[in-house]
Amino acid sequence: MKKVLVLLLITTFGAHAQTNLSGVINSSQTWTLAGSPYIVSGNLVIFEGVDITIEPGVTVKFNSSAGMELRGRLMALGTESENITFTSNLSSPSIGSWNGITVKDTTDPLGVGNQVTMNYVNGMYAWNFINLDLAYHGPYTFSNCYFAHNDRVNYDGGLPSTNFDHCVFESNNRALNWCQFESRVSNSYFYNNVIGLDGFGVVDTCYFSGHTDYAMAPYGVTTGCVIEHNNVGVKTSFNSVNHTFVNNTVANNTIGLEVNSFFNGIQTFTGNTICNNIAYNLKLLSPNNANLGMNCWCSMDESVVHGTIYDGNDNVSYGLVSLSPLSSDCELPLLVGDSEIELDEHSMSAYPNPFKDKVHFRSASSLMFTLQLYDMSGRMVFENTFVNEFEFDGSDIASGMYSFTAKTEAGDVVSGKLVKE
Repeated sequence: MKKVLVLLLITTFGAHAQTNLSGVINSSQTWTLAGSPYIVSGNLVIFEGVDITIEPGVTVKFNSSAGMELRGRLMALGTESENITFTSNLSSPSIGSWNGITVKDTTDPLGVGNQVTMNYVNGMYAWNFINLDLAYHGPYTFSNCYFAHNDRVNYDGGLPSTNFDHCVFESNNRALNWCQFESRVSNSYFYNNVIGLDGFGVVDTCYFSGHTDYAMAPYGVTTGCVIEHNNVGVKTSFNSVNHTFVNNTVANNTIGLEVNSFFNGIQTFTGNTICNNIAYNLKLLSPNNANLGMNCWCSMDESVVHGTIYDGNDNVSYGLVSLSPLSSDCELPLLVGDSEIELDEHSMSAYPNPFKDKVHFRSASSLMFTLQLYDMSGRMVFENTFVNEFEFDGSDIASGMYSFTAKTEAGDVVSGKLVKE
């Protein structure tokens, strides 16, 4: 016997009705603000080929141990003034009060489909808010979202990519977890989680504070982040994949960086400010020596800086840290490789950098790029599309550091930093 979805509308004293959901959904539908809140009483299965569209302002509540299995497509597009909320139906919920959303494979071609798109969504009190372990029909995109009180926000990542942009992660056990495929988190804030971020390929212009275990364990390229007031700021193993840590600030943590492996000649570890961490600025727990020149340690006296570093001088099992040359300017991190940034077979130049009035972007590719420029608070100050070349007039923006991303129609992204004098 085929199961059918039963929708029970119960009129409440407020402006909206309540919609109860259970069983399966086998035809596309829109969850409306008029039908909100939606109460999921048990496992809810969205069949393959079914599109669920959620209107701004809708709240979806899940009973204890309930969850959603998504074989179709979910479009949850809220607005800044009307967020969409996924949360527990308990009056006093706690972490893991509902199971979360589990995304399953479909028979569509691999790597296409935009199976999950969320904008201005609140995700709270789930076990795994979004489980992408068997998700192969992305990209999976989350922008302007707020995630709080989850055991994990994500479990693995989907093909071809999983992207979190302009999001806030607060009071989760583990905010962002490892991704099997390409992943990015940018212009996002991490507050008071146990662990902030593990193993994302690109981490750009993010802020981390208040983590009781460690703020981040990068796996790829980390640029332009501020990591402060955590137990451990950065816990990492630099290897042939995890290779770039540039223009970040790691300050006022108990331990700044805990480095468990390091292979010289592979890493780019430059332009960082690493200062005022309570126990150690850096602990090298690898037998290999680490060349960490071209970073700022808030002192030009190498003996003073070495006093804030734990390495082979403290335990002969470990290698030695080399600091030369030291950078003296911690307010303006060194710009490394600012003449050209590689993106697969494409390349892009941004010059001059620093700039006073105008900066010129040039790509060797014939693809169209969408260029976005952000200030250090994460606010987008400019957007434009171009092919090959574009000159940006920045004479009317304030002096300071900016980040930019240039994205192709295929989803490839090149990013970098600019300084306006």
